[in-house]
Amino acid sequence: MEPLPAPRTLKVYQLVKMTTSSGLNFSSTGTIPAGSQGYIGTGFYLTQNEAEQNRTLEVLKDTAGGSKFFVFELEVPNPAYRE
Repeated sequence: MEPLPAPRTLKVYQLVKMTTSSGLNFSSTGTIPAGSQGYIGTGFYLTQNEAEQNRTLEVLKDTAGGSKFFVFELEVPNPAYRE
């Protein structure tokens, strides 16, 4: 039996809020999802499903309706990767 090799990069998902009420403003948004397997920072998620669920929650909380929410997939270097 051999261990699985560490991948070169990891995928994380970022939820970004865009508001235009006082100029164009972008900010990370979101909450810690219940039952999350890991917390890596406000607006960052380990799965696309968690990011999409939080986007839905943010849209429902936005009563003014002046914001747009976007999910981005980011590839980041894996610190555990060794050649």
